[in-house]
Amino acid sequence: MELIFLLIILAVFMLPTLLMMRSQRRRQADMEQLHASLQPGDAVVTVAGVHGTVVGADADTLRLEIAPGIVVTTERTGVLRRATPAAANTDGARTD
Repeated sequence: MELIFLLIILAVFMLPTLLMMRSQRRRQADMEQLHASLQPGDAVVTVAGVHGTVVGADADTLRLEIAPGIVVTTERTGVLRRATPAAANTDGARTD
């Protein structure tokens, strides 16, 4: 009886840990796929919140144009996500 109770307690504490590790691996694989697929013309957001467009790419670095004529170099791993175009607000009203 004590062995079964011990196994149940271990399962209760181990199951959430295993599930979290699995989801973390999935997110890491998604980020690696994103970093590998970046190419010139992609709009991105860096981990620092800087929005830019990829204008050049090397094995480990990207050149981002953050304003017309302003190009910065950043690590591929510094990209958080692809930027989505902001919804155009045609009537001039504030949306926030």
